[in-house]
Amino acid sequence: MDSNQKITKNVEVKCPICQAIKKIEVPETLLSQKDFGTVKIQIPSGAVCQHQFLVFLDTKGKVRSYEKIDVHMAISAEETPKEATGILTLKKLIQIFGMYGIFSLIHSKVFNYPVYIIIDENFEQSEDILNLIGERLMPNKYRGEKKLHLILESEYNKIYSQVQIDKNALLMDTHQHILQTPWEEKLKFEESLINKALEIIDEEEQLFIIQNEIDKLIKEAENLTKILENTEEISEKNLKKQIIKDLNIPKISNNRFRLIKELIKRRISPELIFKIK
Repeated sequence: MDSNQKITKNVEVKCPICQAIKKIEVPETLLSQKDFGTVKIQIPSGAVCQHQFLVFLDTKGKVRSYEKIDVHMAISAEETPKEATGILTLKKLIQIFGMYGIFSLIHSKVFNYPVYIIIDENFEQSEDILNLIGERLMPNKYRGEKKLHLILESEYNKIYSQVQIDKNALLMDTHQHILQTPWEEKLKFEESLINKALEIIDEEEQLFIIQNEIDKLIKEAENLTKILENTEEISEKNLKKQIIKDLNIPKISNNRFRLIKELIKRRISPELIFKIK
């Protein structure tokens, strides 16, 4: 047997949308790492059926749960003129990291989580370029932190020791496996960003859509920060009323309110959140 050949395990998965069943191959190296309770594997459209979804495996290769990925636009494999010149477009990034991988990378950038990406020797993108793309998503005052790190597969042991120290990091690879996410929530905000962006054909306009939605969320968090800075304590109910009044919006959802609080906690001032009763 070739020493470089990866040993895989066949795992039967079922689409949570249409119930189609198929076996997929999962590298045994993923399952042998006892540091991870579960590993998320992205199933792209066409691999099992026409749907995209996540499958959660334990370290024995047993399916624990599934999660739908509700992105409606099909991704064409045809190379665009920009991609032909080496430019990384949204479509190209989705092809590299998978849909949920892109959700996770955006979430990590917005909410200030470090990122470790495991690559092989054939990976063509540079750490600097990927960090630069992440920086472009954020307003100027939140730029400057290069928190995305590329690490070779051959340095697996180093990776795991790093992540053991920093459980507050996203760890993924370029085979569309998500090994660790430091959050529990579903990434509905990021999913909605990508859905909106993929409705647009122009690749620069896609980036603008994502930037604009992130900027809007950050401005809402900054508005809430000002409210909290000028009060000793405030109930969640009254705080929502104040946000609705300040932003002149009809209502604010519980999920949006949670995102705003999390953004303040992760990027602005964790102490301010304790003023909310």
